[in-house]
Amino acid sequence: MSQIMNSSEQPLAGNVLADDALISVSGLRKYFPVTRGWMQRKVGEVRAVDDITFDIKRGETFGLVGESGSGKSTVARLILRAYSLTGGSVHFRKADGNVVDLSRLGDREMRPIRREMQMIFQDPYSSLNPRMTLLELVGEPMVIHGVGSQGEIRDRVAELLSLVGLRPEYVLRYPHAFSGGQRQRIGIARALALNPSFIAADEAVSALDVSVAAQNINLMQDLQEKFGLTYLFITHDLGMVEHISDRIGVMYVGRLVEVGDTAEIFNKPLHPYTEALLSAVPQPDPRRRSSGKRVVLKGEIADPANPPSGCYFHPRCRYATDLCRTDTPQLRPVAGRSVRCHYAEELDLTGVGA
Repeated sequence: MSQIMNSSEQPLAGNVLADDALISVSGLRKYFPVTRGWMQRKVGEVRAVDDITFDIKRGETFGLVGESGSGKSTVARLILRAYSLTGGSVHFRKADGNVVDLSRLGDREMRPIRREMQMIFQDPYSSLNPRMTLLELVGEPMVIHGVGSQGEIRDRVAELLSLVGLRPEYVLRYPHAFSGGQRQRIGIARALALNPSFIAADEAVSALDVSVAAQNINLMQDLQEKFGLTYLFITHDLGMVEHISDRIGVMYVGRLVEVGDTAEIFNKPLHPYTEALLSAVPQPDPRRRSSGKRVVLKGEIADPANPPSGCYFHPRCRYATDLCRTDTPQLRPVAGRSVRCHYAEELDLTGVGA
C-alpha cells in the first residue's frame, strides 16, 4: 500500500484505507448548536450526522438514500470539508497515491486537494450565477487554481461542453438561455474542469423531468467509464439509485442503518426502515413487484435535536421490542453487509427483487 500521510506530511499509523478504496469515512459526526436569547446561549444541538462509517471504492458509485432531513447532504459537505467536522475522520487517496486525513487539514492544505474532489449541486437554477457566461462558469475552477492561460481555458471549456452534449459555441451564452437539464449538464462540465477523481452529486437530477433525468444519469455513467470517476450519489429516489449505484447506504436521522451491495439490499433488506423505503418504489414490471403490502410508517421522522432513546427508528418500527427502546444498536456486519438493528438475523423482510 502507498504511504499514508497526515497534514504535517508524517506517516500515519495503521492501514486506514483499503487498497481498493478512494475514500474512507469513520465515525463521522456533525452537531449544529441550538442557541437561544440575545446572547445566543447554547441550549442544545442538532445531531445532523451521528457516527457515520463507510468506504467508497475507486471507480464505483456509492448511493446515499433516505428521507429528507436524514443528513445525506451534510455527509457530502463534510467529506468535501465545506463543513468542519465535530468528530470522526475522512481519509482520501490523492492522485499521487498518498492518503491524507482531511479532518486534520487546514484551508491552505485543503486547497490543492479540492482539485481532486468536486460537487454537482441539486438546483441547476440557483447553482449557476446568472451574470456569468458559460466560459466564466465552467472555467472558474481553472481560474481559481491558476490552471492554464486564457486561451487554454477557453479551449478546455469548449471541450467540456462537447463532452456533456452542448455546443462549444455556447461558451458566451448565459444560463437563462438553457433548460434545467442543460443547466445541470453545465454543472457537470464545471465539476469536470480540473479532472477530479471524486464527485459528490447531491440530488443532481431530482429537479428534472424523468426523461431528462435519465439522460443526465446515462451521461454521468458514460463520463465515469471514460475518466474512471468515483461518485457519491445522494438521492431520495430509490429507483434512480438502483440504476446507477454499485453499493448503497441507507440513512435515518443522521445514522446509517444499512450498507451493502445494491442488488442484495433490493432483493433482501435487513433493516425494517430499508424494507419500508423499498415498499414505496413503483414497479411497472409485474414480475418485480413485491409480494408484500406497502409498509406505511407511522408518525414523523425523529427530531435530530431530540432523538429517541435506543434505536432512533423504534417509534415507527412495527418490529420494535423493549430492547429497541432502551439499547442503541451498533452498525455491525451481517451477511456481508453492515446493519444497525438488534434483530437483523431474525427478521424476514421483503424486497423488490425478481
